[in-house]
Amino acid sequence: MAKARIPGLIAPLALLVALSVTAGCADRAPDASPDRSPAVSAPRPAIHLGEKDSLVPGGPPLPFRVSVEGRLTDAQAAQRVLGLFIGLSPDRLQVREDGAWHDVPLQWTNEQDDNGEFVAVLPLAHHGKARTAFDFRLFTADRERGSGEGRTSTVAAQLARKGWTPSAHAAASAPRLRLPIDPTHLALEVPDVLRATEGGPPVEWKVRVRNAAGKLTRSGLRIAITLGPGAPGQSVRGLPWSVEDKRDQGDKGDQKGKGDKDRWADLTGRTHIETDEFALAPGQSRTVRVRLALPPAAPAYSEVGAVLSAAVTAPWWPSDPEEPSGVSGDPESTNVLVER
Repeated sequence: MAKARIPGLIAPLALLVALSVTAGCADRAPDASPDRSPAVSAPRPAIHLGEKDSLVPGGPPLPFRVSVEGRLTDAQAAQRVLGLFIGLSPDRLQVREDGAWHDVPLQWTNEQDDNGEFVAVLPLAHHGKARTAFDFRLFTADRERGSGEGRTSTVAAQLARKGWTPSAHAAASAPRLRLPIDPTHLALEVPDVLRATEGGPPVEWKVRVRNAAGKLTRSGLRIAITLGPGAPGQSVRGLPWSVEDKRDQGDKGDQKGKGDKDRWADLTGRTHIETDEFALAPGQSRTVRVRLALPPAAPAYSEVGAVLSAAVTAPWWPSDPEEPSGVSGDPESTNVLVER
């Protein structure tokens, strides 16, 4: 009788073992991909930057590359993303795809306080194929006024599963790129207030831009000057104004050559002008003079005749074509007041 009962106990025991194994498998993370096999090199990120490259706040964009090392199939890439952590305050991050630069959305990883980083999340698959290299360029504006950012920063990269939510900081094992930061910045100086007389001689406004620190020459710069109304409903298109014309004088900074004569380009009827392109070596400055006159019948309802603004722009700075971005930060402006 006992021998007859043993086979009957085997089936329930086998079923119990099978259920236990199934439950154990269900508790595992759904990341049992082929790249976990010891015979296959798991994909991992690596970051590359030229030895002489450094980030200049307000300067040209900094290029760098993130490559994916190890074996990565198209199917695996479709389920993975690249997380890129940026340890400074960027203005724009772009990736090169299909022969052109495209903006990459950036998000702050910790909305509760300042203990976080900016991060970009990009799919590892592009047009159904695994990407093994990403070419990036990073833009950051000149934050000389109370920046607080140090002379170095880092960019970190890590791979994760699709749907991954970035934490406040990259994983400790994530490869990091040290970014040397040249503290070069542009100082823009203008007078606070100009006083003009109705129907009187023009007043002169000097805009001075200086490469105030660092070791790098700043090139491709322009000084943008805008004339705006001083009160709602007021027009400035009838105000006579002009800018010093240095096209035939070369770039002499603040020094005028012997025999140079003042040349002025009339801007009456216009509201915006950008100077010729120039470069500034460390410590060098560039000054542009602007003249503005008030007509005999200035508006009686306001003391303000006009508002002059100046900013520094560069042709490589990505911006709205209708409103160029200023590299120098907030434009400096001044009111032109009427002497009553």
